Amino acid sequence: MIDTETWKVGIYCRLSREDELEDESKSITNQREMCMNWCVKNGLRIIDEYIDDGISGSTDNRPSFKRMLKDLDDKKINMVVVKDTSRLARNFNDSTRYAFVYFPERNIRLYSVIQNYDSMDPKANSDGIYFKSFFDEWFIRDTSTKIRKGLRDKKEVGKFLGGIAPYGYYKDPLDKHKLIIDEYSSEIVKRIFSMFASGMGLKKICYTLTDEGIPIPSVYKNLNRGQKSTCYGKWVPRTIADMLVNETYIGNLTQGRGKKVSYLGKKKVRVPKKDWIVVPNSCPRIIDDDTWDIVQNIYKRNKNRQTTSHEHLLRGLLVCKDCGHTIGISQSKWTNKDGSIQKKYYCYCNYYRKMSKYNACTPHKISYDEVEEKVLKSVKKMCKKYLRVNDLENILKNNDKTNKLLIELQSKKKKLENEVNLVNTRINDIYMDKINKVVSEEIFFNAYNTLLENNEKNKTELKEIDKKIYQLKNKNTNVEDKYKKSIEEFLKLKKPSIQLISTLIDKIVIDDEKNIEIVYKIKPLF
Repeated sequence: MIDTETWKVGIYCRLSREDELEDESKSITNQREMCMNWCVKNGLRIIDEYIDDGISGSTDNRPSFKRMLKDLDDKKINMVVVKDTSRLARNFNDSTRYAFVYFPERNIRLYSVIQNYDSMDPKANSDGIYFKSFFDEWFIRDTSTKIRKGLRDKKEVGKFLGGIAPYGYYKDPLDKHKLIIDEYSSEIVKRIFSMFASGMGLKKICYTLTDEGIPIPSVYKNLNRGQKSTCYGKWVPRTIADMLVNETYIGNLTQGRGKKVSYLGKKKVRVPKKDWIVVPNSCPRIIDDDTWDIVQNIYKRNKNRQTTSHEHLLRGLLVCKDCGHTIGISQSKWTNKDGSIQKKYYCYCNYYRKMSKYNACTPHKISYDEVEEKVLKSVKKMCKKYLRVNDLENILKNNDKTNKLLIELQSKKKKLENEVNLVNTRINDIYMDKINKVVSEEIFFNAYNTLLENNEKNKTELKEIDKKIYQLKNKNTNVEDKYKKSIEEFLKLKKPSIQLISTLIDKIVIDDEKNIEIVYKIKPLF
């Protein structure tokens, strides 16, 4: 018989939201009464009660639980009574660690009323505790999986499920799963895209917004996030970069960009772009297609550049012909005799710079200003060679993203029409086989229904394609002015912008002899 006078009991009760939904018998009141009755019946002195209400057992970050552990360390109590061991934790590893390692090593007695488990009883059946803890963890993992699947299903049909709306939007008060454009912050979003499209780097955009006192997204939405350091409230490149690739701003609601590492913890990691949940045309758009395409083009070729680097018209377009790696732009700076500082920029093969120890490639060193001058001269020469506006307009149209899509749709339409004709022929053939008693009626009806079903699907898809083709053709008609403006700027090139160069040039190839070859996105006729 264990001496009851030596035990100072702490009763621990915990109720999570999952428990609340699952079973009323797990209520805090029920747990307390059960534990207290057992203590009274066995003549044990109750020192304190520790209650965590509405907190999951998958975390140790529970106020009363932490207070209980401290009281155990301070010898205020030396025995813990629970309704069952799942109250300690729903994680198999944690619940068994507390029951069979943490408490025994500190000579702490644990009693579970439902399981009738007493850690001080040498005959106690620990196998039941192991099984119960394993089942509890399986339950929380299974529940977590079902919840995640349910949330994903809702996201995939275009319902917004985030706690906070993306910067530029707010949640519809009448439907929390819908987004509405926020007048103030949406203008900041447009400005950010415009600044980046005009060639401004991420860091410079951050400086501009911070200097003007524009609140960062978390401050604007009154969120208590981040450490309150001297840098708190200042815009950072990562925030801008995340916005620039978020398709939500063109109406394609994008969710699932981050996920928890484990259902047991709170740590989140970024999800690869290919695994994001993107639902087209499911929310209001803030950015137009032209601006979006220009920004993605510039972002793609400059995403690995340093944020402190100088802005150059051709940055990200330069490629080494000999090794295929990119060519970077470096600054050379010196002080003249008169004390003035002079700067000059040079192009270097990045692969050579990193692997020169192993004689990888060659420097390909050439003055950046020289490269830019030659490139602009070459582009102007091409413009003059094709001065006729109609020719240039056709070239631009043939390269236009919309026109490419139109060609793809027309090709798909022709293929579907051929399939419909082929199915009609097969239906006639099998009908004749039925008439001639080559096949039974059962075989005929099965084949006929299958072919008919396929034809209906193809005809439905054809209607959708015809609708899209009509819309795209009208779009082409409506953008004549856009082509004219592009052509005028294309012909002048007095002060080319980064976005204009980005729409014209795919890459600029430099060989070891410093020869420069321009690969255009549009296809010149020479």
